[in-house]
Amino acid sequence: MLSEFLNPKLVQRLDPSPEINLFIRSVCQEVSAAVGLAETTLEQAFLARMRSGAVSTPEGVAFLHAVVVGAKQTVVGCCVMPKGLLLDYTNPPADIIFTLVGNSETPWQHVRLLARLSRIACDADTRKRIKNAANNDALLATLLEEDKRHG
Repeated sequence: MLSEFLNPKLVQRLDPSPEINLFIRSVCQEVSAAVGLAETTLEQAFLARMRSGAVSTPEGVAFLHAVVVGAKQTVVGCCVMPKGLLLDYTNPPADIIFTLVGNSETPWQHVRLLARLSRIACDADTRKRIKNAANNDALLATLLEEDKRHG
C-alpha cells in the first residue's frame, strides 16, 4: 500500500510548473533527510535515470525514480502540474509526476511500487480524479483512495 511510503510533503499541486532542475532539486531537498542521503546524491541519481531512458508516458504521467545505495527507506511522492513538465522528449509534458526513491538493498520493493503506481495511473478516469484534486490534502486523499481501489 502506498500509505506507508507516501511523503505528504511530496504530494502537491504546482501551478505554474517549475523548471525541471528546480523541481528535481526541491524533491531532493525534501527526501534527503528521510532517506539519509545528500541532496546532490539524489539529484545525480534522478538525472542518471532520466538519461538512461524515458520516464514519462504518452498519457502525461511521469515516473521520476531512482534506486540509490544507502537509502534508509523508500519514499513516494506525487505532483500534479496542470501545465505539465517536460521530462523527456519522447512524450508530451507530464501533468502527473510520481517521484520514488528506493533502497538498492530492496529493489523488488521499488519495482512493486512502480507497478502499483502504473496500475493507478493507467486508468483515464483515475488520472482525471487525480488531476482534479483541488489542493494538496485532496490530492493525498485521492491517491490513497485510488490506491485502495487499484490494489
